Amino acid sequence: MSDNSFMTMLASTHNNTLEVAYQDCVGLVTVDIGQAKLFLTPADAAVVAEKLLAALDVYASTLRAVA
Repeated sequence: MSDNSFMTMLASTHNNTLEVAYQDCVGLVTVDIGQAKLFLTPADAAVVAEKLLAALDVYASTLRAVA
């Protein structure tokens, strides 16, 4: 990840919402998970999205193998 991406964590994420948005004023993608906030450059957000999709593909493959 680039030097311009960072994360803050204040509390547990249990029973909290997930919000993702592009913040034009700072040029970053924000991911809010409860009181935790992840700030990503658009390039870093794209890498995270690719890795999330890959992980979900592995999960789906596992479910298909078990079914």
